[in-house]
Order: sequence, then C-alpha cells, then structure tokens
Amino acid sequence: MSDTDVYVSPSRVPAAIALLLAVVGAVGMSWSFVAGISAALDGGGSGATPYIVVFFVAAALVLAALVVSIVCLVRGLARGIAGLALVVALAPIVIVVILRLVNG
Repeated sequence: MSDTDVYVSPSRVPAAIALLLAVVGAVGMSWSFVAGISAALDGGGSGATPYIVVFFVAAALVLAALVVSIVCLVRGLARGIAGLALVVALAPIVIVVILRLVNG
C-alpha cells in the first residue's frame, strides 16, 4: 500500500451510511416541513402535497438511519460515528413530537 492509497475501515462504512442518511433525512424533513406550511397557508398555490411526500420520504430515511445506527452500535462497529448518527436521526423525531405536544 502506497501513501496515496486511501483505506477505509469496513466497519465504518455502515455507520457512515447511517450518518449520511440521518443528515439528508433531517435536512429534508426540516425543509419540507417549513416549505409545506408556507405552501399550505398560501391560498394561490398548488397545495402542500409535494412537500408532504418529501417529508415522508425524508422520515423514511431517518428511520433507516436509526435502524442502521442501532445495528452498528449493537455490533460494535464504529461506535462514535454510529452514536452521532443516532443523535442526528433522533433529533427530528424529538422535534416533531415536541411540536405535536405544544400544538396539542
């Protein structure tokens, strides 16, 4: 192996995928939530249906990240990255629950 070769530990790949899914899902959920509310309140627009679809797709990504990060933690694969992915994946879920309780 030369100095220019990049070595990625195979145990870090699933945890990195979980982190990527969590970040993309969290950003997608927050963007579609805000834009969907704006579109729903706008009387002249086409509605909030596309934003609702994006929200649920992003929520599925967050759920997948949650599952993959828990599996990585149980198997002991890259615990730091998997723990960070777990925190990032739980953040939008906690925020949605808090918003639901506040608006009760």
